[in-house]
Amino acid sequence: MTFKTLLLGSAAAFAVVGGAQAADLSVAEPVEFVRICDYFGTTYWYIPGTDTCLKVGGFVEFAVNLHDLAVTYSGTPTHSSNWDFTTEAGLNFTAKSITEFGGLAGYVGLIGKYTGTNLATDHTVYLDGAWLSLGALKVGHFGSPFNPDSGFVDYAVYKSTLADNNKIQLSWAAAGFGLALGIEDPRETWGTELPATWSMPLITGKITTSQTNWSGQLSAGFVQLATASAWGVDGEITFNLDAIAAGDKFRLNGAYGDGKFVGGGTNVGANNGWSAIASFQHMFSSTLSGAVDYSYLSPAGGGATSWAASANLVWAPVVGFKATVRGAYTVAGTASGAWKAQVLLKREW
Repeated sequence: MTFKTLLLGSAAAFAVVGGAQAADLSVAEPVEFVRICDYFGTTYWYIPGTDTCLKVGGFVEFAVNLHDLAVTYSGTPTHSSNWDFTTEAGLNFTAKSITEFGGLAGYVGLIGKYTGTNLATDHTVYLDGAWLSLGALKVGHFGSPFNPDSGFVDYAVYKSTLADNNKIQLSWAAAGFGLALGIEDPRETWGTELPATWSMPLITGKITTSQTNWSGQLSAGFVQLATASAWGVDGEITFNLDAIAAGDKFRLNGAYGDGKFVGGGTNVGANNGWSAIASFQHMFSSTLSGAVDYSYLSPAGGGATSWAASANLVWAPVVGFKATVRGAYTVAGTASGAWKAQVLLKREW
């Protein structure tokens, strides 16, 4: 037998054995890789096996709080201090898809906060919004269409704010304009001020516009309470000051009406109150910004006026992280003025 014949015979034997072994192996199932859903942005990805796009977001925030008035904490031990630490975290899920009836979306948000006083009692975890929408219809627990934006500092601001509540909302948008109408459960904002057998919901509405160099909104609301009705209107305009520096903005807001529609006081239609905010944000560089807020409240019911001034510096060296230093001085009605300050470290994704 020649060497060539030996090689050919060995190769044939290996081929027969290899084929027999391959026949005994199970066929691997195809792997479905996670795909980016760029229809709603690169932060969404398809849930495998579906046409639903999912976004997972969240944050962790640590705060050092300083204030000139000692705060007494409950729990064990009981103590007072003019400083404290707090940690807050959030997690949210948004699912979106396209249907023949328009966009279909759902959102769930969770917030957890620990004040560092008593592990058993002084920490909270709660549902920070949960809603679903189909086309123009949105239902669930979320912010009121009446609520305006805050100042750019967003720290100790007197403004009209209705509590997040359960509602039915219809929204439309076209050519830079938008309209939202809400039928809301009033209990989370007014509680015991409602009639014992209340039946009328809180009615809210908002018109918005977004133009090249400015945006604005006009809101209104009405609710029937036990002793009288309450109503309010709120107007806001924000200017983009890119001519000064890219990202610079200036915002004005004003509200007139009853009680919580303007930010405080009692709900008496014969003696309405008003509130106002002025806020400016400046970009020192692409990573450093600063802002100042001033707000004023003349409450419904003829109570004493209040005001607050605040400022901040925000450093954002990388995407998803920022460090903030901010402080505020407030005069609430007839009380003496008080100051507070905060250092925040926040990671978002």
